[in-house]
Amino acid sequence: MSAMNISDFLTVLKTRREHYQQLLELSRRQMELINENDYSQLLVLLGRKQRVLGCLDGLNACNPNLWQQWRTDRDSAEPALRDECEHVLAETESILAELLREEQSSTDHLTQQRDVTQRQLQAISEGSQIHEAYRDSLAPVTHRHLNIDQ
Repeated sequence: MSAMNISDFLTVLKTRREHYQQLLELSRRQMELINENDYSQLLVLLGRKQRVLGCLDGLNACNPNLWQQWRTDRDSAEPALRDECEHVLAETESILAELLREEQSSTDHLTQQRDVTQRQLQAISEGSQIHEAYRDSLAPVTHRHLNIDQ
């Protein structure tokens, strides 16, 4: 692999790392918004995350054989550039691991909130059904008389 190609590879790796770092920062902010119950800002933030993911998709589409090329040509790359690429890859893996933890934490928290809300709605629903069942017996007593003269 020529120095230019490995440099291009390094540029792509650094760009990917930056995008994953952005996603990590957004995920941290996401958790803050979830804790604050600020769902309108959470929707805005999710839109920003979607744009970053779109950039990553575009990067992958422009470099569809990136990993195959790296596996094939990495041993022939200049040692300093190869080491830098491997360092960027290691940093990216670390960021991805932390991103996965953040996303899992957010998902778990939202799932818990959903379950609590579902239980509350179920309790309200059951309470309404019970109220309906007893409503007739709690209504004021009416005296109805059968008029047999009619």
